[in-house]
Amino acid sequence: MSEDERSRREARRRARLAARGELPDADEAEPEPSRPAQRGGFRGRMFPPAPPLPGRPDPLAGFTGSGPLRPIAVRAVLLRRNLLAWTLPAIVAFVGLMASLSDRENAIGLFGTFVLFGALIAAGWFGWQRPTLYGTAAALLGYFVALAVIFAFFSSRGAGTAAFGGPIEVISGFTVQALFYGALGFIGGWYGGYLRRRQTQIGADQRARQRRR
Repeated sequence: MSEDERSRREARRRARLAARGELPDADEAEPEPSRPAQRGGFRGRMFPPAPPLPGRPDPLAGFTGSGPLRPIAVRAVLLRRNLLAWTLPAIVAFVGLMASLSDRENAIGLFGTFVLFGALIAAGWFGWQRPTLYGTAAALLGYFVALAVIFAFFSSRGAGTAAFGGPIEVISGFTVQALFYGALGFIGGWYGGYLRRRQTQIGADQRARQRRR
């Protein structure tokens, strides 16, 4: 809605109130809701800034840590205070990962990929305190559980780590995979948090427009 259209709508509303004798004084008029500054360009139109979620307590209330390890302590506190936001999506991500690895060329593998990424988006949605942190944690936990299951499966059949190659090859390969899934969790968590903030902003704008009518 353009600024001119909003001004005309406000003028019509005030005219109706004046006709009924209900026009409020200037100092009692309802203030216009503050809007975040819009970034220009294509990125600003596709991903406009969204305000923080309203009515949510400070996720770090009571935390007084300090020192060089404070960033690590902050993340540990956030993960501990909202365990379900990343452990439950990690279980779903594990199921999706195992399905995607079973056969990447059939429908089950494709469905597993969607389940995997959907779980990481859910981690960002429910982990409103730090969406990227919860998405990354869910991805890594799901990956390491899947890795443990795969090792246990081959070990039960007499195969050791040598079945996956030499020590350097195994370590480097699994490290690269962990980085990949961690990055996937970061992106999925960010997107889930973005969707939730945008939905909250849209709902607030709709309620504000309804009050002005």
